[in-house]
Amino acid sequence: MQKYLIRRLLLVIPTLWLVISLLFLGLNLLPGDYVTIKLANLEASGATTQPADIIGEIEIERTLHRVVAGDTVDTLAFEYGVPADAILELNPRLDPDAELRAGSSVIIIDGQLLSVISKRERMALPEDVDQGVARLIERNPEIDFPTFAGEPYAPAGVVLKLRDSTTINELAEVNRVTPEDYLNVNLEGTPSNLDGNLAADTPLLPGATIIAPTREITEASVKHRLGIDKALGVQYVEFLWDTIRLKFRPSFQTNEPSMDIFLRTLPRTLHLNVYALIVAILVALPVGIFSAMRQDQAPDYLLRGFAIFALAAPPFWIATMLIFVVSPGSLFEGGLWSIPLADEEARSIFTSVPGFFALYTIPAVAGGIAAGAGLMRITRSELLEVLRQDYVRTAWSKGLRERQVIRRHALRNALVPVLSVCGLQVAALVGGNIILEVLFNIPGVGLALLQRIYQADNPVIQTMVFFLALFVIIINIVIDISYALIDPRIRYN
Repeated sequence: MQKYLIRRLLLVIPTLWLVISLLFLGLNLLPGDYVTIKLANLEASGATTQPADIIGEIEIERTLHRVVAGDTVDTLAFEYGVPADAILELNPRLDPDAELRAGSSVIIIDGQLLSVISKRERMALPEDVDQGVARLIERNPEIDFPTFAGEPYAPAGVVLKLRDSTTINELAEVNRVTPEDYLNVNLEGTPSNLDGNLAADTPLLPGATIIAPTREITEASVKHRLGIDKALGVQYVEFLWDTIRLKFRPSFQTNEPSMDIFLRTLPRTLHLNVYALIVAILVALPVGIFSAMRQDQAPDYLLRGFAIFALAAPPFWIATMLIFVVSPGSLFEGGLWSIPLADEEARSIFTSVPGFFALYTIPAVAGGIAAGAGLMRITRSELLEVLRQDYVRTAWSKGLRERQVIRRHALRNALVPVLSVCGLQVAALVGGNIILEVLFNIPGVGLALLQRIYQADNPVIQTMVFFLALFVIIINIVIDISYALIDPRIRYN
């Protein structure tokens, strides 16, 4: 067993090398100029010399919700995670039992969340929002910040101090650029640097104007930052070495570390894939066993027809039909439930269990049915093969009940091929659920990978595909090892 496991682990090395090499060559030999794409994205994001003002203070306004058709006080309370009474207290004219008028505004918070202000005013990087909130609290000691759904917010009407001053270093950090990028576009004689004394640590007071650097980056600096100013062979060797050390280059588009992007999106993908795999197993095994036990009878024909339909129907079509069934105003006037597509808390079972099941159930069922149909057919065929064996006929002749024959003598021997197919289905789920993530606005690896492909963001694409390939390889090794646990006759030499 140990020798077999060592051989399998050693086989992972050339397999991953082949995956990495094909991925690198495929992305770098495709037609298209990534520098042009990068510069076009920068150009599309704003004027080439758009000035940015240094803001010192802002006046806080109320946080409003624009009502859409179907909104009620209860649905808003569920969406924002607060009691309905709290919304009614801020909006005394609302009728708690009536549907809200579409297009009107409802006060959700009598102020603004500090996390929202931190992201909007670039107090810190988006993933370091806690640091931005801490800075706002530290710079406003005279304000007593209340909380909304556990998060601090600034009350409406107060003047919130953002900063007394800032520097090029701080601006570069929160905008994912280098201080040199700022200095290169704020040359001597420009309004922000009339005397030529502007430096990375020069204090910039509120009211000052400075040119945003990401709008004027030369082609040479872009090539250097992307690491594509070297020969292709040198890039390939450096990429292999970086991959071995799990040190991946930052994103082309945002300069955010590729590993951070992958780790931020991975939990959502795991939520969906694990849920879909559970659905597939719960569908495949009982249905496959029952179909084999009723071979060539009406239930068998019905279940085989269902399996063929599930294999032929794309998961996104099944999901669309299920949305039509459960959504309000479709098949049922009141709907079975509302899918929280925009609720951040619903995207994790650890933050909202009801929201998780409301969001993930339909895509998991759609993906699980497609994967389970193949498992159901292989379960049926393998179980029928085992039931024709002599030792099973001996069990029947002893007078054992059908359930005992299936559970004790036939099922474990039939599960070895089923387990092999299950490993392939896991790989299919990882790729097939990309469309479901897009359809249900689930910010997982699939949705992020699709977005990065549109942006030609090679480092992020390489990082995600590498770990997805590693995941599939590990799953198949685990399945190979588990054969011996299911069938004691299997030995690894």
